[in-house]
Amino acid sequence: MTLALAGTETGEFCPTCPDWTDLDGWLAKKEAYEAAQLKIQQNGGQASDQQNGQAGSSGAATANSETKDGYALPDLITSPSAIITNGDRILLDVRSTENYLAGHISGARNLYWKDLQKDGLLDTASAEAALNRLGVKENDRLIIYSDNAEDAAMVFWALSYLGHKNLSLLDGGLDVAQEAGVEITSDEESKTSLPSSLRPTNYTAHVVPWLLVTPDNLESILGQADVRILDARDFSDYGQNRLGNESICLSLDKIYDGSLIKNADTLKDLFERRLDSSSTVIVYGTPQAYSLFYSLKLMGYNATLLEGDWWKDTRWAHSNVN
Repeated sequence: MTLALAGTETGEFCPTCPDWTDLDGWLAKKEAYEAAQLKIQQNGGQASDQQNGQAGSSGAATANSETKDGYALPDLITSPSAIITNGDRILLDVRSTENYLAGHISGARNLYWKDLQKDGLLDTASAEAALNRLGVKENDRLIIYSDNAEDAAMVFWALSYLGHKNLSLLDGGLDVAQEAGVEITSDEESKTSLPSSLRPTNYTAHVVPWLLVTPDNLESILGQADVRILDARDFSDYGQNRLGNESICLSLDKIYDGSLIKNADTLKDLFERRLDSSSTVIVYGTPQAYSLFYSLKLMGYNATLLEGDWWKDTRWAHSNVN
């Protein structure tokens, strides 16, 4: 075991800055810290329910899925109720064709997230071809959903990288939409995910290179004055190796309550304790990093994503295991 000292964010205990010289002691402090934070959140939630004459977690989940209050870029999140009342959009179901045909939101088009990739990584040509087949235009308003938050977030990042500006994620995905009464339809008999009336387009990507960290630009990004690195993997993976000695572990359980993204106040506190508003934020550890990227963009941060694990073979990789 190679020992490495982790930095701290403030003079207080830092739950994302492991002390590799006394890991057992740090883990004990982390457990106590998280228990205290959970108690504070529970007490706050109870007080809020009493004031509003409501009780129970289902009401809290519904409220979170129906509000955009506080998010820096609220158009990036869509509640199920907005789908019911607003038809000015194209819904993209990014699950497999088999799952799509078994049941999907009425009117949704099927864009399987894997069709945007080649050899497990985003491929611009493959993505353009898939969007062309679906009749998507560059200025269409797209709402992305799945039954897996990471798959939907992957497509959000991919289309952002391709330069598509009018994007949103359905908060909670398909399951929450069904619970909210959104119409679900099945196309199993037709055996096709493409409506006969759909006409192909000539979708052309306008790539935003900054949104992807590559072996060619990693060094220049790390050389910028105010760079923060967030590792979206679980703490056990982060503890074995990480990108840069000052990277911070921020796993998705801090950002999501089940399939719903946490409210703006929670995300604001979470990010402000780790980042400056002017920071350039590198997120890595895919597939979890896709969801972390989305949450940062939702809160107005300048985030870029490192896809894959090629960073492990660079000189910036730090390992705690020999």
